Amino acid sequence: MRMRLIQATLSCMQERGYHGTSISQIIDRAGVSRGAWRHHYRNKKDLVAAAAEHFLSGPIDAAREIAPTFKDRENLLTEVVDYIWENFYQGPYRDIWLELNVACRTDIDLRERLKPVIKNFFNTLDELWREHFYAVDNASATIETLMNLTLYSMRGMAIQSIVINEPEYYRALRNQWIKMISPLVKIKQDALE
Repeated sequence: MRMRLIQATLSCMQERGYHGTSISQIIDRAGVSRGAWRHHYRNKKDLVAAAAEHFLSGPIDAAREIAPTFKDRENLLTEVVDYIWENFYQGPYRDIWLELNVACRTDIDLRERLKPVIKNFFNTLDELWREHFYAVDNASATIETLMNLTLYSMRGMAIQSIVINEPEYYRALRNQWIKMISPLVKIKQDALE
């Protein structure tokens, strides 16, 4: 039942936004009663926080699953960036991520609930970056800095792509970024063996 509520919450947020989503819409979509919903969550913010935690575990699980396939790839950085772009910075995932962040801008209580969830997400990503990559010259930038700059750059493009949907333009920007950081990022082969 919790998973049905979480999935319904994410679907409603993607379609209607955080402020446009009501508990009634969520429980209707999940096919549960108001009493059953109340048994698991106190309010909408609790449910959204649980949904955000589940939502953010998706990219981490996907990264752990595909990391072993990276061994001996010539265009590894391009493949990683393209995978992230297609799976997490376009479509429903992008919309939900954006909605969570926009909701936190004006809802301080929600922001405080989601802050540890989002911090944990980025801490886990940093562990994955360190586990599978290294920075050639750590004095210039750490691997975490380089990879997080990559994500933040793509996030900006993802937001802009809502209004200006020009896939080839964003591909050119990503390719240019990859050219710039490729000399600085290497894969740890021993982590994949």
